[in-house]
Amino acid sequence: MKEPWGLGTPWKNSVAFFTYLRGCLRKAWSNNPIKHNLIKKMRYQIPNPNPRGSKKTVWGFDCQMCKGTFPISQGQVDHIQPAGSLQKTEDIQGFVERLLYVTEDDLRLICKECNSALAYADKHGISYERAVIEKQSIALIKEKKDLTWLRERAIVPASSSARRRVQIVERLLEEKEDE
Repeated sequence: MKEPWGLGTPWKNSVAFFTYLRGCLRKAWSNNPIKHNLIKKMRYQIPNPNPRGSKKTVWGFDCQMCKGTFPISQGQVDHIQPAGSLQKTEDIQGFVERLLYVTEDDLRLICKECNSALAYADKHGISYERAVIEKQSIALIKEKKDLTWLRERAIVPASSSARRRVQIVERLLEEKEDE
């Protein structure tokens, strides 16, 4: 089979080509009428969360994962079964089918944070719940709130951010078990 990458093509290797192809297919997904119908079906007017907003209400939705209410701009349509990887020719058919051959039952409207946690869980082979905790620990460290967070819980902070992250994850897991 002829490969569309390499010398004399716009793609220097297979990674570049499949990145391009994935982008093309994701653009097709962004225009999918089933996706847009789901958004229309799930949205409703909510109080405008922007205190400076000129409108009293905006379109919003309830996240199907965390059950929070968000403006529609904070929502993303998620495939319940992820489209998966697209790294070689053999992946094309399955990727296209999982991405585009969908009904509303194959999709859910979720907030960006939940979508990020689902992607993290998929990438790292962990549960959604564990991914939420991992993302919380990452956020605390990025915001430089990890030392205070640990001290507030009577935990002596470790010397490195990587070790503090482990401490935070362990404590959040303990707190989850106690719920």
